[in-house]
Amino acid sequence: MSLERRRESKGNKEKKNLQDSSFRRLDFKPLGEKNQVSLETEVIKEEIVEELSEIEKDVLEIAEDILKLKRYNTEFEIISEAQIQRYPIIEKLYAKCIAKLSYKKGYSKEEIFLAIRTLEEKNWIVTNERRTKLEILTNEKLMKILEFIKENPGIHARDEKVEEELKITRTPFLKHIMTLENFNLIRSKKIGKTLHYFLSDVPEDYDKFKIIFLFPLIPKIIEEIFKNEEITVSSIGENLDTYSGTVLYHIKKLKNLNLIRSAKNKSGKKIFLINIEVLKKYNAFFEEPNFTEILQGL
Repeated sequence: MSLERRRESKGNKEKKNLQDSSFRRLDFKPLGEKNQVSLETEVIKEEIVEELSEIEKDVLEIAEDILKLKRYNTEFEIISEAQIQRYPIIEKLYAKCIAKLSYKKGYSKEEIFLAIRTLEEKNWIVTNERRTKLEILTNEKLMKILEFIKENPGIHARDEKVEEELKITRTPFLKHIMTLENFNLIRSKKIGKTLHYFLSDVPEDYDKFKIIFLFPLIPKIIEEIFKNEEITVSSIGENLDTYSGTVLYHIKKLKNLNLIRSAKNKSGKKIFLINIEVLKKYNAFFEEPNFTEILQGL
């Protein structure tokens, strides 16, 4: 072999050693800044998992790595310990937890199994997502969508706000929605032919009210009735510059939802009565539309 070739081989070897070196920095952010970001992330993670027991936190940490092993099937549900061997990915998680935690922290096999099952029941582990809830709650994009749904309860995928505020189209929005729903962070409700989305802790009792109030005309009709309970349908239409047939259609819907009822006053004249208690309870969960001002005038 020539001297030139020997030199080249030696150079390539040194280059490879440099690439494989554990001391090589791939992230060239200032070390202080990187450590600060890492510290903040750890603090956030600690706050998120505060509701979990120590064993559940330990199992969850191991699950983050195990769930990413794509050679295992993830479509199943664990009910009893005897089922574990039927599902390799859970068997792998179970075995890994025993190996890492039994001796080190003194957890029994039964305690580890119960922790795994509890994490599944609480949707902290969703195997077919191959992620834990902790990873979801620290994902900036998913948290932005979750906050968007919180601010716009009852939103649907075709609403213009999705693209305007989130800067994404309907297809990726629905993909992220599915993930959030799998982790029980949001829920969907089909009203008519459209799926509407809410945070999972918003009571379903008020879904139908939230959806009807998405129509800007509805709160205006209610406000007109608040001003004058003896007002006629045609007068409401004139005041709102709307066809009286449209007003009557919406009033019928409001009656079906027990938000409005017809009655007669002492002189026998027909009047409309608003269900004030429903509106008060509604505003306890939803900020918009805000009926507080007109309710205070009673």
